[in-house]
Amino acid sequence: MMIELCPSAEIAEGEIKRVDVEGLPAVAIARHEGALYVFPDRCPHADESLAEGWLEDGRVICGVHFAEFDLDTGEVHNPPVGCPNLSFFKCEDRDGTVFALLTGDNANV
Repeated sequence: MMIELCPSAEIAEGEIKRVDVEGLPAVAIARHEGALYVFPDRCPHADESLAEGWLEDGRVICGVHFAEFDLDTGEVHNPPVGCPNLSFFKCEDRDGTVFALLTGDNANV
């Protein structure tokens, strides 16, 4: 089931926003070149908020250890040792509202 997250107008181009979802871990929503991306708001390396990082050249950059995650593939670039790739959730903009399928089975969709 797709879960309503927030109005899509709240996600500015080149920005990341944290969204708290009742009963689930927080997610981050990013907008890059008009596309929306939804992913866990936790760096896979240090369990820090990715929404407190930034976007650069199509990558999410963690503000703590500067791990970089490709927005298209989740592949980690410039990782600290042992940092896994980032998972994404299937998402869509429905009439100005961001919805996402927030289950583990749908990560990287």
